Amino acid sequence: MTDSIHDLAVIGAGVMGLSAAFIAARSNPRDRIVIFERETVGAGASGFAPGIQINIGRNEKERSLFIRGSKIWRELYPDGRWPDGRNCDVFWLTRHPGELAQMNCVGDTTPSTSFALTGRLSSLPRFLVPDDMAVMLDRGSYCPVRSILQDLAQRLKAGGISICEGTSIERIWQGPSRILLQASDDTERSAKRAILAIGPWLQGSPLRAHLADEPRLRVKKIVALHLAARPTANCPMIALFDDYAFLIPMIEEGYWLFSFTSQEWDVRPDAGGLQVSSDDLARATAILAKWFSPDMPAVASARVFCDCYSDDGVPFSRPAQDVAGLYVIGGGAGNGFRFGPACAEEAIGSLYSHHR
Repeated sequence: MTDSIHDLAVIGAGVMGLSAAFIAARSNPRDRIVIFERETVGAGASGFAPGIQINIGRNEKERSLFIRGSKIWRELYPDGRWPDGRNCDVFWLTRHPGELAQMNCVGDTTPSTSFALTGRLSSLPRFLVPDDMAVMLDRGSYCPVRSILQDLAQRLKAGGISICEGTSIERIWQGPSRILLQASDDTERSAKRAILAIGPWLQGSPLRAHLADEPRLRVKKIVALHLAARPTANCPMIALFDDYAFLIPMIEEGYWLFSFTSQEWDVRPDAGGLQVSSDDLARATAILAKWFSPDMPAVASARVFCDCYSDDGVPFSRPAQDVAGLYVIGGGAGNGFRFGPACAEEAIGSLYSHHR
């Protein structure tokens, strides 16, 4: 049986899905909005992310997504009042400062010195900066995305929006005048508009058929190591530009998080089945060895998850190829927190402009 019509149905309660619901509700406070999540809010890829906010984009599309996404986050959390985490200095280390400057989205970074950086790293006393390395100072932030999602979920519920956890959508199809959705409990729902945002689970889902063959999607493992060194209150974030790796002082959790690029592709999005491999450890060790002498901090633990990547590495917002009023957003590429709100805004803007 089909219940009354929702103005918007969102499938997926990660950062893209909740951003879409929040943006829609803010502009249309009387709309009937429902969110479906097969597990719990933030249980997918978004819930593992540290929520790094850095001011670079590697191409024009990324820079556009960053600028628009940052505006949305500032509106939600004025003056950097994140639910958790904090604003902080970011020290960029690179042998290619010109490339860094070209990627900066909000203006130039400020030249700094290795002395200024290491003077704030009492928790990483063996961290050394090579003499030929440029040191550039910027501002950034971090906030565990799970904390943001819990906050957004509370705000949405307070506004009367339903979040149906433990409910997956198995099928979406075009009805005579509305979109029809079949839930895992065999109930049917109908909506004027819908957003499909299920992250890396999209690739292996039957719902993938709603997105055209392009962009091509792949699922990549993401690994971060927790270093056994407790950061102090004034620690900055360290951005290793040439390796695109980051040392993030997770002060509240009591460890430094080392984020780097794993090269294991086409994995299954099953957190329980993903492991840190010997290749991951070798990659991480090779990067850290450049900066620590004579030895590096011990690894206390690790987090392993995955994300969906489009063939060009840029998140997408696309109308479905077969259902009017359905948008597919995804391809977070490890940047869902930074770029997701802008993708969601694109989808919501188009849906509410063309599907009344």
